[in-house]
Parts: sequence; C-alpha cells; structure tokens
Amino acid sequence: MPNIQIIFDFDGVILNSHIVKARGFYEIFKIFGKNKAKKAKQYHLNKMGISRYKKFNHIRKNILTNATITNKELNNFFVKYCFNKILNLKIDKKLLQFLKSNYKKYELYISTGSPHKEIVRILKKKKIYKFFKKVYGSPSIKIEHIKKIKKYNKKTIFIGDSIDDIKAAKKTNTTFLLKIHNQNKKLFSKININKISNYSNLEKKIINLM
Repeated sequence: MPNIQIIFDFDGVILNSHIVKARGFYEIFKIFGKNKAKKAKQYHLNKMGISRYKKFNHIRKNILTNATITNKELNNFFVKYCFNKILNLKIDKKLLQFLKSNYKKYELYISTGSPHKEIVRILKKKKIYKFFKKVYGSPSIKIEHIKKIKKYNKKTIFIGDSIDDIKAAKKTNTTFLLKIHNQNKKLFSKININKISNYSNLEKKIINLM
C-alpha cells in the first residue's frame, strides 16, 4: 500500500488550462464592455483556485451591477468557450511519464475548484483519469477535499498554483509544492516557498519534501 499521497490541483498544474480560462473570463464578459471584461478577468486571476460560481457572484454584484444575466447562463457561455480549447491542450511529457510510472506506487488525487463532473469528463477525454485514486471538485472546497484524502494520516503533498491552494494546505497541515507559470510567477517571486517550474525532477522533489 503506498504511504505517500500526492494531490494535484488541475488548472495550471495538470494542464495549462489556466491560460484558456483567464481568456474565457474576459470573453464572456466582453458583451458588457471591455473595461468590465478586464476587471472580471483580473478578479479571476486574483482568486485562482476557487469555484467559478463564487467568482460569477462577485462579478455580477460588484462589476456588472445592473446586469440580469444568471450564473447558469455565464457558466454555459464559459464552458462553450473553454471546453474544447482545454481538450486540445497537451499534457507535459514529464508529468505524463510521472503519472504512468507512479500511479501504483503513490496514491494520486485531483483537488480543484472546477466543477467535479467537468473535470472528470476532461480527465477521461485526455485518458489520464485512471491514474487518480479519486477526483474532487466543486461544489465542495479544497480544504474539505484534503481532509477526506488525509483521513488515514499518510504522508501527503499538495501541488498547486494559487494563494487558495497555499491556504488550503496550511489549514490542513499539508506539505505544499508550488507550480510556477507565467500567470503566477510575479505574484510569488518574493515568497519563500517550495517551487517547481517544470516536472523534470518531480519525484525527487517529492521525496525530498517528505
């Protein structure tokens, strides 16, 4: 039985879908004007890691103000814009090799702020669903995911890319590894935290942290 659990966030960690979704937040709000679309996108970038529905609520209330559009309508537009673009993204070769080589050696999980059914569908389409012991998504939050995963008190590491991921790791006393990419590089440039920018030596990094 593996004695190490590795939890992966999805966007910006498994796939570079964070780029697609950031653009999606601009595109779906562009009908309300470019200025509001820019504010919506920036809010999304500031709140990476949390459910898009919570972001929609804030944007509708504080940026759109008088708009009558619903969360359901926004989500339909968002999925229509993003889904196929995400499916066309390629998984990092080193990460894919790690998953193939280690899914029986370690317990691998997904914890994401994206809707559960949507992430499962993407993982299956990308043919990597079988590598994960369990997949967790919204509406439940990452702190709840991690607590469920850690209930047997195994050694656990969480690989994420956002402030929300860091907070979830701290609140659950979980070792954290930050995945750096272009959208978070500046934000975390002066923060002293374990980081990786690629997956070349992922297993070695994990072992060293454990």
